[in-house]
Amino acid sequence: MSKWSRDEFMLVMNLYSKLRYGQFNYRNIEVIKLAELIGKTPGAVAFKLVHLSRQDPKHKDRVKGLANPGKNAIEMYNEFSSNWNEMLYQSEVLLAKYQNKKVEEIALDQNEIQEIEKDILSGKEGKYIERVVKTRVNQSLFRKVVINNYSNSCAICSLDIQNLLVASHILKWSENEEHRLNPTNGLCLCNIHDRAFELGYIGINSEYSILISDGLKLAKDKQTFSSLFGRHENKSLILPDKFYPNIDFLQSHLKHNFKG
Repeated sequence: MSKWSRDEFMLVMNLYSKLRYGQFNYRNIEVIKLAELIGKTPGAVAFKLVHLSRQDPKHKDRVKGLANPGKNAIEMYNEFSSNWNEMLYQSEVLLAKYQNKKVEEIALDQNEIQEIEKDILSGKEGKYIERVVKTRVNQSLFRKVVINNYSNSCAICSLDIQNLLVASHILKWSENEEHRLNPTNGLCLCNIHDRAFELGYIGINSEYSILISDGLKLAKDKQTFSSLFGRHENKSLILPDKFYPNIDFLQSHLKHNFKG
């Protein structure tokens, strides 16, 4: 059996970030695709995904019988965890390279690609285009990872209409560059709960309980308030499959943003 390279482990970690736990098996189409791409068996890729899952501090005891995940799995998980911003993007660039494509071709939809092509035709400089591509790819990756992590539904109300879901940042994208792509800085929320969280009308404490600002309770239409917000107060956030919300980030949001 051939030894696994760093690039191959990096691609498996890229896939790990996008899949839910129940999808770590050799029958999964994404596992099969990656296996074919790197010349491994689907079973071998699935096994490495499970190895990586043992590094998740919330789920390290979830899988029994794999006490020794191997040095490469540990190092790769730690490398991503300490630098999500660069590692997730670079792993997507690597995935595109293996497919003989540009990163925007595999990460962005057709409309986004056309907008970039318009910028190129208008004479925008190469460095500018590179920044635009990287920013848009990163935003697309973050959305994909976070929304899939929450099983494609709002973590507050369970709404599961894809076009109404937002990959919400706990620490704002504009104010915290270091954790922009960190999945533990993400919540999958519907549009209205995303906006309420962003404005500080919703908070989440260290026990993952949902807090509702007194400001919202002044709403004149009590039935609407109850339906959209009141019924969720003090209920538990619907927790993700992996990459649980970072407690320190939630506490920072409560301290600096929540209108308690």
